Amino acid sequence: MLLPLRLPYIPGSLFCFMTYKPFFLRQLPQGQNARPPMFVVLCVLSFIGSGMPALAYTFMAANFNEVVTMAESGQVMLPDNFSLFLSGGPAFFALEALLNAVSFGGVWAMWYRRAIGFHLYAGAQLFLALVPTAFLEGNPFLVADAVLSAGFVLMYYLQLKRQGVFNPEGKEERN
Repeated sequence: MLLPLRLPYIPGSLFCFMTYKPFFLRQLPQGQNARPPMFVVLCVLSFIGSGMPALAYTFMAANFNEVVTMAESGQVMLPDNFSLFLSGGPAFFALEALLNAVSFGGVWAMWYRRAIGFHLYAGAQLFLALVPTAFLEGNPFLVADAVLSAGFVLMYYLQLKRQGVFNPEGKEERN
């Protein structure tokens, strides 16, 4: 039976980050640059959730006609409901790519605790929820996307407020 390797805790050593506690229970270094774990999780999820769609929608906007031709000829298998998204045309994919890029930039600015990042992110998420109703057939409103976006915006607001980003003095707010 293999036992887990236990390394001694030596501050500043290569292995000092290896603990048996989950990431949200670990002690973070106190100071000006310490980010709360929940904020880090939100940012990582948003980097993935904004960066990947920005690349995918850019690809779709640039190669829209080729993808449609390949889907019609049967060379590419697309999900059944993907024809709804194709009804938006290349302009839909270009606008989605742009808004996801703005959202990514907003998260990048929030990572460095700039309030403008929150405003960019919140505005981009609002428009991302509304774009399908303007471009797609049947004007669908994607409720799950809107609820998820609103939840992330609310969690970012609470995290940034707690870190003092919205306070004029820049002091952290303690509960």
